[in-house]
Amino acid sequence: MSLQQRLTYLKEQKRAYIQGTLEYVNDEWVFFDEESEEAALLEDMTDGDIEVFRFGKWINGKICEDGTVLFATQYYALKNGDVVRFRKHLPYAYEQWLQSLSDKTFFYYIQLLNEHDFSLYDCLYCYNGLLFGTEIGVNFIIYDNNELIANVQHYYERGSSNKDRFEITFSTGKRFVCTQIG
Repeated sequence: MSLQQRLTYLKEQKRAYIQGTLEYVNDEWVFFDEESEEAALLEDMTDGDIEVFRFGKWINGKICEDGTVLFATQYYALKNGDVVRFRKHLPYAYEQWLQSLSDKTFFYYIQLLNEHDFSLYDCLYCYNGLLFGTEIGVNFIIYDNNELIANVQHYYERGSSNKDRFEITFSTGKRFVCTQIG
């Protein structure tokens, strides 16, 4: 199963989106992040995908060059104060690492993260030795959920059989070891 197919099962992961409001300033749409309160040009925030909060729900659309949003069958002209969100992009090494996990291991791992109030989108850093073609090694993934830091060491073996072991250490000192998932 591809990562995009897997993500459809995990669509509502916590902290999966960057959310904020729009203002039209000097002939450009400016996005104000509600969490960090930073401003950025709308065109720098997305490759075209956007969700607009209308009628009490999020509606998916594509941004057009003229500042309108194309929903499934209609255009919507953006307005000052519109609340919008974008799915966060996953770091390349992390995305490739997630893709390398078997379906069973992937879903178990995400469940484990979620049980400890971490989201797949809380990844700050990922060292993925698999990108260098190593069949035996350790990957390092660091997560931050704004309350705790988690360090994951993923020991792996690839080849005739796939073996995965995870050691997770939280900033509180609490540790978990999960052996041979998948």
